[in-house]
Amino acid sequence: KMIKLVIFDLDGVLVEAKEIHYQTLNEAIKHIVGNDMVINMEEHLSIYDGKKTMEKLEMLTERKGLPPIFYERIFNTKQVFTLTALRNLSTDIRLQNLMERLKNDGYLLSVCSNSVRRTVLTALGKLGLIKYMDLIISNEDVKNSKPHPRSEEHTSELQSHVRISYA
Repeated sequence: KMIKLVIFDLDGVLVEAKEIHYQTLNEAIKHIVGNDMVINMEEHLSIYDGKKTMEKLEMLTERKGLPPIFYERIFNTKQVFTLTALRNLSTDIRLQNLMERLKNDGYLLSVCSNSVRRTVLTALGKLGLIKYMDLIISNEDVKNSKPHPRSEEHTSELQSHVRISYA
């Protein structure tokens, strides 16, 4: 068997968290600086979607004048709101069955995510998937996060240079 490791992304693959990230960032922005800096859905989809929180905040400084002094407070508040939202996730039997089947077939399983580690662990725990993972890589574990290939390469190196199959 050529493929030994299957790497899953978290957001958009194992859990639909795009809306959670959009809502919780806006909640944090409103909570810290008010409504003037909120990102509307059109802006989100065309400009901010897929970017890390700090990158979004820097863009808000360029586009709307968000003072950088608020970055840390908004970031930390967003993390709290995100964890609260993720606690509403429930066990996903379909995904558990898939992971069980892959493990029984001898595959190593990994998650490689642009999310912070605590978010990844919370989501995997709530979905009932954490016990199947041989390796979990968050954006805190690599120098260059996705889409830079180094995050996936790091996963592969830690798994003894196995061939990667993307899910």
